[in-house]
Amino acid sequence: MKQNSTVLIVDDDPVARSILVGLFHRDDYELAFATNGSEMLACLPAVNPDVILLDVMLPDMDGFELCHRLKTDERWQHIPIILVTALEGQEDLMHGFEAGANDFLHKPVNDVELRARVRSMLRIKKQYDELQVALRLREDLARMIVHDMRSPLTAILGFSELLLLKSSIACECVEDVQKIHTQAHRLNSFLNDMLLLAKMEENRLILHRSMITINQLVKQVDKSHKIIAQSKGVNLIFNYRRNPGKYFLMPTCFKGCSII
Repeated sequence: MKQNSTVLIVDDDPVARSILVGLFHRDDYELAFATNGSEMLACLPAVNPDVILLDVMLPDMDGFELCHRLKTDERWQHIPIILVTALEGQEDLMHGFEAGANDFLHKPVNDVELRARVRSMLRIKKQYDELQVALRLREDLARMIVHDMRSPLTAILGFSELLLLKSSIACECVEDVQKIHTQAHRLNSFLNDMLLLAKMEENRLILHRSMITINQLVKQVDKSHKIIAQSKGVNLIFNYRRNPGKYFLMPTCFKGCSII
């Protein structure tokens, strides 16, 4: 467990705060304090605590409301909260857990119990932080792979297209080169989908509408699935309408997706 873990103590009673400080004298924690809910909310960005000891009875807003606010805020919902209260009723406990509290401590606080509960919450916070680091590394690796695949894929698309334009290419090779070119286009579409997904997760996706007919969509399906169907002994037969009728507005990011 890291030695510089920060414990935020929220209590309006100076005596109660002094008692908690004394109980932590054997632990190498950084202690921060707030005397009410507004002060706690204001200091969170600077303190960035690893665990919060939150008194239920506060002058401006009670611990249940504060707990609910933190657990519905993406910036702070991962911070473990231990409610410290003199209340012992089952309804109060249920209210606290419904608000998002991770644990309870009853006043007067016991030394051994306090330190054990805080250590337990800090382990949870540490595991969460390690998981977030691993997820960020995975996302960065995925983006790097997608980016690095662009260059060889562009070369495959370019050279296969040049081969198709050459009149000197053997007739028996034209179909094979066409398959390579088609599958390279499919792979390029997969890469685009991965980039679109990343933009969606970061709320940076912008849709651009374009006109497309049903015939065009059907032809894309035919082109994308023809080789797979042939490998399984399936013949795809499409009857195109000569007059496709109205055009449809489609988001550009969905063009090229398979429609079955």
